[in-house]
Amino acid sequence: MFGLFAKKELNVAAAKAFWDWFAAKEEWIIANINTNGMAVVWAVDEQIKPVFPYFKKELEFQLGFNDGKGEFFFFHFGNKTLQKDAETFGNMMPDDLATRWTYVTEA
Repeated sequence: MFGLFAKKELNVAAAKAFWDWFAAKEEWIIANINTNGMAVVWAVDEQIKPVFPYFKKELEFQLGFNDGKGEFFFFHFGNKTLQKDAETFGNMMPDDLATRWTYVTEA
């Protein structure tokens, strides 16, 4: 019965694993984002879902990369817990990625 009321919180290990995966796949993401965008969306979606295990609806995000700069928009829908965790998640982006990518949370 203890698992019935799981805490609503970011999975820190999954967040670290996501950014490791993103860094390892960055070249593929950039190469495919404009030509095979749905493949990128599905791949990112698969990796990002475990970061927010309490959020049962679809997570929404957008990625773009132009002129050597990337943008990663994450939508929290006004959900205060998701907003807080999304900001924490963005702050976990490795410095190397942050030189090329901007992470933004929006409602």
